[in-house]
Amino acid sequence: MVNHCPMTDATTIRLDVRGEVARMTFDRPEVLNAGNARFAAALGDVVSAIAARNDVRVVVVTGAGRAFQTGVDLNALAAGELTLHDLVRWEDAMTAMERMDKLVVAGINGHCIGGGLQLALVCDYRLAVEDALLSLPAVKECLIPSMALYRLPRLIGLARAKELILLGEPITAREGERIGLVNRAVPAADFSKALDETVERFLALPPVSVTASKRLSTRAFDLDFETFRQEMNSALAGCFVSDEHQQAMANIRSKKRSRP
Repeated sequence: MVNHCPMTDATTIRLDVRGEVARMTFDRPEVLNAGNARFAAALGDVVSAIAARNDVRVVVVTGAGRAFQTGVDLNALAAGELTLHDLVRWEDAMTAMERMDKLVVAGINGHCIGGGLQLALVCDYRLAVEDALLSLPAVKECLIPSMALYRLPRLIGLARAKELILLGEPITAREGERIGLVNRAVPAADFSKALDETVERFLALPPVSVTASKRLSTRAFDLDFETFRQEMNSALAGCFVSDEHQQAMANIRSKKRSRP
């Protein structure tokens, strides 16, 4: 059963929920899914709707047509129809995505430019078609790429991050895989199957340990060692007393008994 959730602007982002999986699809293919003010507002609404659903464990983020997302709609920006307030709202939504307990998979089905790459950076896993272009061209528009300035160096190292940020030149997803920006790049013909398999792998994991691991690893660069260790110990204790851990141990005992 697919649950179609009402949206602020159904023509900018679609949200479909099937069981434990929510699919967020950027839906402005006529402009390669570039975002205007309505997109920024809808992004916040979609993320809030997903975060409120306890039945959703994995979120897939992808784009309609031949692009994932190509950042701000430059025509709207030039016309004054996309303001600083809208860009702050966009970043607020991305921060909320990053902090959700659900696992978020970026299905980069095509070009992933500017704000599109910023959206991919807040996801937990990035799967891309190998010839998709990735770039942060904000400097060329006399802007800065929002909190990608914070996130990208932590992901791929300062030198490579500065190269992408300061030059604004694109790289392919295959190169992105080589430098750690993309988890996996695949041929276009294999993309849909690989995306489904990735989702299934995440769904097969115990929710308690996955949630704790995501929360802690997301904050790995923000906490001092002793504070992080205290929070880790608390999360580990929660895992030990969980039903999922007890079931995992029971499965191990069962397999041991069944051996000849």
